[in-house]
Amino acid sequence: MGVEIARSRRSLRAFTLLVALLVLQWGFSAGNRTQPARAQASGPPNIVLIVTDDQRFDTLKVMPEVRRLLVARGMTFRRAIVTNPLCCPSRATILTGRYSHTTGVYTNILPYGGWSAFQASESRTIATALHRAGYRTAMIGKYLNQYSGETVYVPPGWDRWFALLAPGGYFNYKVYDDGLGHLTYGTAPRDYSTDVVRRQAVSYIRNAPQNTPFFLMVTPYAPHGPYKPAPRHDGDFASATVAIGPAVNEADVSDKPGYIRVRRPAGSAWVRTTTRDQWETLRAVDELVSRIVRAIEDTRRDGNTLVIFTSDNGLSNYEHRWRGKQVPYEESIRVPLVVAMPGQIPASTVSDALASNVDLAPTIADFAGASLAADGVSLRPLLTGAASFVRTSVVLEHEESTPPVPTYCGVRTQQFTFVHYATGEEELYDLVKDPRQLRNVAASSPNRVANLRALTESLCRPVPPGFSW
Repeated sequence: MGVEIARSRRSLRAFTLLVALLVLQWGFSAGNRTQPARAQASGPPNIVLIVTDDQRFDTLKVMPEVRRLLVARGMTFRRAIVTNPLCCPSRATILTGRYSHTTGVYTNILPYGGWSAFQASESRTIATALHRAGYRTAMIGKYLNQYSGETVYVPPGWDRWFALLAPGGYFNYKVYDDGLGHLTYGTAPRDYSTDVVRRQAVSYIRNAPQNTPFFLMVTPYAPHGPYKPAPRHDGDFASATVAIGPAVNEADVSDKPGYIRVRRPAGSAWVRTTTRDQWETLRAVDELVSRIVRAIEDTRRDGNTLVIFTSDNGLSNYEHRWRGKQVPYEESIRVPLVVAMPGQIPASTVSDALASNVDLAPTIADFAGASLAADGVSLRPLLTGAASFVRTSVVLEHEESTPPVPTYCGVRTQQFTFVHYATGEEELYDLVKDPRQLRNVAASSPNRVANLRALTESLCRPVPPGFSW
C-alpha cells in the first residue's frame, strides 16, 4: 500500500513538472510572438533634443512625420511657453534650466546677451550634468547667437561638436567641426544646412556605442527667416490655404502699449506668402525627424530613447501688427513641444498643463538620473501620468537692447497673461474669454492686476536691467 502511494506521488510530481514545463515553454513562445521589435529599456535612456528656430506652435499641421512618429507616440503640450521669446536667451534657458534673470542672458547681443554673455554659465549646462553622469554628448546645429568658433572653442561637457558659426543660414555658411576644424558650405543642394545637420545627427546615432547612453542636441537653422526651402521643397505650399485670424493686422490697437500703436498693418497677401515660405522650410525638418527616428529604430534603441521636439521661440506674423518675436503675445511665446518614449510616455496624449523651456533641462536630468541645479521643474510627472500639473505660472521677461519692445516683466498662467513694461504700461488678457488677446482688460480689472503684479514681482527677481516697478 505504502509503495503504491509513493509511486502515485512520484507520478503526480512528474505530471505536475511536465505541465509546468509546457506552460513555461508556451509562455516563452507566446512572449516571443508578442514581443515588440524595439529593444527593451535597460539602463539610463538615450536622449535626443531637437530644437528648431522661430517655429510657431501652430505649424505641426504641415509636418506629417513629426505627427506620425512623435505626436502619435507621445505627449503633445498645448501650453508650452518660452520665458523670454528670443533666440539666444531661450537657448541659454534650454541649456541650463534657468531663467534669463539667472543666466544674465536677456538678448542676442552684448552687453546683456549673445554667446559671450553665456560663457559664464557654460560649466553648468545639461551637457556638463549628463557628461558627469556617464553620458556621451553631442551638439549638432545652431548653438548661440554670435558663436564664432574663431578661437577653436568647444564649450565644456560636449564630446561631439558640429556648430554653425554666426550668423548661420541655409546656404553659404560656416561650421566648426571638432574633428575637422572650420568647414565652409556653399550653394549646392547637398549644402542645405538642415540636410547637413540631419546627416551629422543620423551618423552620430548609428555610430554611438551601444553600451553608453548618449545625449544628442539637434538644432537646425530652420524655420528662421529669411526663408529658403530646400530646392526639392520649393513651391510645396504655393497653393496652400493660409487662414488670416482676427489678431492679424488687428483693427483696433488703442488698448495696446505705445510700441504696438505706432505699427502699421501689413498686406494679407504678404502674410500668406511668408507663412507658406516658413512651412516649406519645415519640410526638410520633418525629414530630419523621420531619419533620426529611423536611426534610433535601426540601432534598436527605440525602447530606451527619449525624444523631445520643440523650438526656441514662436513668431508673430502681424498678429497685433507685430512681425517677429520678443513680444509677450501667444504667437511669440508659445512653441510646439512633443515628447515621446515608448513604454514610458502614453501614446497620442495631449496635455493642457503649463510647461516651459525652463523645464526641459530638469526633465532631461530627471530621466537621466543626473544632478542639475535649475529654476525649472521636471515634466516627468506629467509625462508619466503621475501628476496633472507641475507649475501654475511661467515668468515672462525681456530687455530692451533689441528695440523697440520696452523692457518688461510678466507672468503667464493657465488663464491669464499679465505684463508690466518699464514704461509703466500694463497688459492683461483673459485667455479663456479672449484667446486672441484682442482686449486688454488691465484698466478694468484692478484687483486682478494687483494680484498678478504681486505674483510677477515675486517671480521676476532680479528684474531685467533698466526695469523698475
